[in-house]
Amino acid sequence: MQTYHAVLLLFCIAGLYVAGFAASLLSYPLLAGILGGVLTLVLLHVCTRSRRSLLALFAWFYCLYVLLGWAAGFNQASFGLPRQRVVQIEGHLVEDSLLTRSNKQLARIALASCRSKDGFQATCRGAVSALIEVDEVLVSSSNLVLTGILDPESGLFLAESVQVLPLSLLARQRRHVLRMLQIRLQQVIPDKASQGLAAMLLLGQTGSSDFQLKDLSLACGCAHLLALSGMHLHFFLSLSTSLGSLIVGRFWGRWLGSVPALFYVVLVGPKPSLIRALGMHLCSLFPISRQTAFQATFFLQLLLFPFSLSSMACLYSWAAYGMLLLSSMLPTFFLQKTAVIVAGSSPASLLLGGSCNLSGLLFSPILTPLINLAMAASFLSLVFGSFFGRILSSIQALLFFILENNQGYTLQVGFAGYVVYVLVLLTCLVSIGYATMAVQKRRRLRYELDIRIRLPDCNHCSAQTRGAVDDQEIWSELPHLPLGEGEDCSTSGCTAVSPCMGDRAGDRGGHQPAARAGGEGDGF
Repeated sequence: MQTYHAVLLLFCIAGLYVAGFAASLLSYPLLAGILGGVLTLVLLHVCTRSRRSLLALFAWFYCLYVLLGWAAGFNQASFGLPRQRVVQIEGHLVEDSLLTRSNKQLARIALASCRSKDGFQATCRGAVSALIEVDEVLVSSSNLVLTGILDPESGLFLAESVQVLPLSLLARQRRHVLRMLQIRLQQVIPDKASQGLAAMLLLGQTGSSDFQLKDLSLACGCAHLLALSGMHLHFFLSLSTSLGSLIVGRFWGRWLGSVPALFYVVLVGPKPSLIRALGMHLCSLFPISRQTAFQATFFLQLLLFPFSLSSMACLYSWAAYGMLLLSSMLPTFFLQKTAVIVAGSSPASLLLGGSCNLSGLLFSPILTPLINLAMAASFLSLVFGSFFGRILSSIQALLFFILENNQGYTLQVGFAGYVVYVLVLLTCLVSIGYATMAVQKRRRLRYELDIRIRLPDCNHCSAQTRGAVDDQEIWSELPHLPLGEGEDCSTSGCTAVSPCMGDRAGDRGGHQPAARAGGEGDGF
């Protein structure tokens, strides 16, 4: 069963990589169905004992292929006009915009319509990234009209002007609450560096002064620790679940603790990693395994949030968590989980930039507790005031000191280095797994008990018959267990067994059975 779940996890991760870097391969559902059906028929002819499992596996694979292709089609930009003529696009934000180094906002927009230079208007679909010259963060679900130039090679829309259409009630409330929280952080936290760290960890927003810390964390392979992810949501879940358990008990406390986490995700925006973490938590409230919860959450996110598939954060999040589940099925050793997660998420960096940083294998175990402390101090500062703000400043200084003094120890490798890393990891897993199996087998052989049941010949006389009869007896023979050094039967409390015990029918070897011969007080 573990092999079955491991195969499903690997295929989900491989499907995300295909959707992110070779989405055109997901455009042939009919051909995939025919090829998969032929292969399944061949396997059904060969394997006659597991036909139901093969049929279920083929159905699962085909549903995964179709769903990934459908979600990838949602994200592929398609214009009703030639791309070189498009000067204006209209659509809504998929998620909150991000600040860039050039003080512009990077936004992903779900397209609705476009306009050409000549004034012709046409419908369009899919998602496109845009650079917008605004200072304020644009909240998700905002309807925008952008005017500028569409780069035909990269597909990036360079906006020269932007018009924000009337916001919905939820978008207005989110923007207002985020502004109030930003003001509160500025009041209770003394320095700007700590303010930026608190805003990143609690709200997922980056300021212009935060790029130095992000660059240092990127050099050490720990940039994922500063981005909002399941680790940050787990902090709120742990806090709210603990409080809920004190109020209504452990079982209902888990359900009650899910409500603040749900409001938190709505507040900071539908980021792919937060949606994944929240979905996994809600599935864990039901009596299902983590592997089943992974599959259910994966399919539901593709159905309900198909635009998240175009985000690299979605790929990193699912690949990391999938490899974390896979690591629980593999032999354990020091830093095994981190090593397996790095092996699963590094190909995304290789495909994007041609290299990946393996330094996270060394720095993540050290910096993860520090990030958790910083998040706790940020939340306590937001609630209780400036005392915890000073503690956050100390944590931020320590974090900056560690990153700055170790940024030179980077393990930046290319495809060849990554292959060597994977081969070393596989060698360790196979060696430790083989050694574990050998030790377990030796232990079983050493302590195994062999029980033998003997039914000696006897006279089956009626219970009403008077006189001496032979009773049917059951004897158990155990293999000789050697005593340890210095042990003695007389001191260990064992009883010496005659080697001739049970050698023939009716022979008791001096042993008195429970049912003795008749005529000695039993009435037989």
